[in-house]
Amino acid sequence: MRAHCALSDRPSSVSRPRGWRVLTALALLGSAACSEATTEQGERPVNVSIEPNELALTIGDAATLTASAFDAKQRRIETTFTWSSGNPAVATVTRAGVVSAVGQGGTIVTARAGAAIGSMKITVQQPPVAILVSPQDMVLGARSVDHFTARAVDQRGETFDAAVEWSSSNPAIATVGKSDGLVTAIAIGSTTVTATLGSLRATATVTVEAENYLAQWASGASASSQYTADAWSAAQATGLPNVFECEDHPFAWASLVPALDWLEVTYAQPVRPAKIHIYENWAVGSIVKVEVRDVAGDYHVVYSALPALSISCPRVLAIDVTNVSAQVLAVRLTVDQKARNDWAEIDAVRLGGYR
Repeated sequence: MRAHCALSDRPSSVSRPRGWRVLTALALLGSAACSEATTEQGERPVNVSIEPNELALTIGDAATLTASAFDAKQRRIETTFTWSSGNPAVATVTRAGVVSAVGQGGTIVTARAGAAIGSMKITVQQPPVAILVSPQDMVLGARSVDHFTARAVDQRGETFDAAVEWSSSNPAIATVGKSDGLVTAIAIGSTTVTATLGSLRATATVTVEAENYLAQWASGASASSQYTADAWSAAQATGLPNVFECEDHPFAWASLVPALDWLEVTYAQPVRPAKIHIYENWAVGSIVKVEVRDVAGDYHVVYSALPALSISCPRVLAIDVTNVSAQVLAVRLTVDQKARNDWAEIDAVRLGGYR
């Protein structure tokens, strides 16, 4: 409500008694106070918001921020803002709210309107120099689906999620969702799937087998030991891969101590095995034996090796299975961790075969 100001006792211009200058001055001060009271009640900014309230950029990127000021009744006020960056070495901001990413790190950008201040967070990363696609080799039965994931790598080797664009070189064999990487097998054959991020490209192969071919991620798991009942447990080796770097990560299985241990994963449907993909994310090369367990409970060795210390990490160990005709529903891995004295970690195991 607008403040009321009574000034009926103001001296007239016709009769100016002694001291009229003082009275007039007091009347003018009262008018100014009235005007100030009106501003305080309804027009002075008390809150500033910035959109977006958080932003992730790469070095060289720029974006425009939008600030809005509100009074005590949350009514928008038209006003000007003073912008500032808490760390101009990370990001600068212009008087128009245009922010530019100049160095890796984080900073807070503020917009001020009078005594009211709003802030937002900016994170700046190195520009990506490569794209990592997982898996590199996908085998599907006709009419089945799976999906690719992609992460960007900067020049320091750090990875982060990337909004890549997907495409298939032969959609008649397999299609891929442009934004989600979802692959649908159409016909028997092979195609190349490409992930694009700016000028960067990464490819993977999709092979479509007969309709009775099935690729499965593990649905259950057990182990000779596990580091805890949750983090680094056997259950962490089920489902899709979710560790994309060479790192000690709680989303993968690890034994209680680095010794001679085994991990066994099971699948929903038995198949005649054709291919096994094992996703290793730490102490790569510790797998010394891989077996499959058939529906009768018998184990068949499909891979054996000595511990290796110089294999690049992470790794997807691909095993072609040609010596087992029985239907199987489990894969057992034996890891010899004594040579490294470090934990071998398994993120996921995919079994492909014929129903």
